[in-house]
Amino acid sequence: MDPRTFFQMLLGVGGLLLTGYGVRLLLTGRTSPFVLRRWRHPVDAGMWFLCAGLAFLLLAVGYLGRLIGAFGPATTWTLASLALVFLALGLVRHRPRDIGRGRSSDTT
Repeated sequence: MDPRTFFQMLLGVGGLLLTGYGVRLLLTGRTSPFVLRRWRHPVDAGMWFLCAGLAFLLLAVGYLGRLIGAFGPATTWTLASLALVFLALGLVRHRPRDIGRGRSSDTT
């Protein structure tokens, strides 16, 4: 196994873990003090973890599917585009707040 494939597999496992944690936050609403300090609501934290996890998972599935020949180029590009949409949604809409100022971590 080459390092690139190993990294993509780690990315997929990390995506599964983040997605599972995000789903758990959304279903239970219980968070750790670390999460409560950085997000306004448990729903925002759950959606952030869910979006980031899905982005990593889609990137890994697209790469590994292309590697074994199960996906064509169009499917791989579609999965990569969906991954970027999920990542942008998580980073823009459900971003953590700035700890020092108590506001969102935007620059405005």
